[in-house]
Amino acid sequence: MAVITLNANTLHTLKCPSGTRRVEFCDAEVKGLYLLVSDTGNQTFFWRTKVDGKTTHKKIGSSLTMSLANARAEVLRLKSEQSALAHQTPASLEQKAKDDMTLDDLWVEYYDFAKTTIPRSVKRLEQLWRIRIQPSFGHMVMREITLRQVQSFMMDLRKEGLSAATADYHGALLKRLGSMAVKWGYLDTNFTKGIELFHEFNGVENVLNDAQLQKLLSVLHTDSNRPICLLALLLLSSGMRLNEALSAQWKNVSIENRIWTVPRELSKSKRQRNVVLSDSALEVIEQIDRKESDIFVFINRKTNKPFVNVFKPWNRLRIKAGVPFLRLHDLRHMYATYCVNNGRSIFEVSQLLGHADTRTTIRYSHLSSKTLLEAANSVTTKMTDVMRVKPSPLVFAEAAR
Repeated sequence: MAVITLNANTLHTLKCPSGTRRVEFCDAEVKGLYLLVSDTGNQTFFWRTKVDGKTTHKKIGSSLTMSLANARAEVLRLKSEQSALAHQTPASLEQKAKDDMTLDDLWVEYYDFAKTTIPRSVKRLEQLWRIRIQPSFGHMVMREITLRQVQSFMMDLRKEGLSAATADYHGALLKRLGSMAVKWGYLDTNFTKGIELFHEFNGVENVLNDAQLQKLLSVLHTDSNRPICLLALLLLSSGMRLNEALSAQWKNVSIENRIWTVPRELSKSKRQRNVVLSDSALEVIEQIDRKESDIFVFINRKTNKPFVNVFKPWNRLRIKAGVPFLRLHDLRHMYATYCVNNGRSIFEVSQLLGHADTRTTIRYSHLSSKTLLEAANSVTTKMTDVMRVKPSPLVFAEAAR
């Protein structure tokens, strides 16, 4: 290592001594700058400095593409940055990190949080983020994201052809991210504050008429694929959700008490609930091919594991029954609808379905015109009954006073 005043006109004369792979020529004018010359003739500028007590070497550039003057200027700039950084307080460094935080940075932290708090939803959230939100906002500094940009993003989703509900899912996730950024101290104000969601109900509502139901039941009672047929019959007889049934374990089924317990980790409301087993539901359970070693109720005997996806066999069954539009979730919807049409109250149906709010149940309760007419005629009946009662003379006397 030699300390010399590097000269732009003589750089090309600097050679690596024979028998040495490389040598350093340190600049006497700018401390820390040196030119590394290899035995192959390559010449590279480096800056030697100390970071946290350790010596580091930062490459500045090749002498073929960078002049000596530019190399010196770059080292002086880096020294100035290093000096300014050394005088920053921990508080100022923390604030700078917050000011420079991108939505990508927040997502990494939020995703780990979501996996432990809402594990059932995390897969859907990851899809919303990865496919559309991350390409649009991931690279952006959070403090620079505006409500107008978020609202325009929502409108673009609708123009893309996505449903209002799907667009709202994206908006809700952005709103959640902004809320957590405020809660964790990264932002003062949620960048989605004041966002307008579409709030349009676009759910598909399929309820079979008597003829369609009869055909479906005939198929479910006779088709050779008994596990899937029994699964569908159970959903229709109990109003259970598909994932609740597929994840159900025998230890949670009490035939004696006619109760099927859904643990909180499987419940959409995150609360344990009890499914009341009707007579038809009990009949279905009794027909299930159960072995002593079975833990789960619905087992795929080809794999001896619980069913994961039953779309293909269900699709065949619904086409066979002449109702190709019917989803497995529609069976839960039909269960609620039939309950209400048979005179059960919204409160009762809400309890059967495990809804925390009866307003959620209303979308499942499509009363028949006959039921509504009976309700309306109940007033007529009351008026007619009153009119049939002849008032006593005393009543007329009291009225005349």
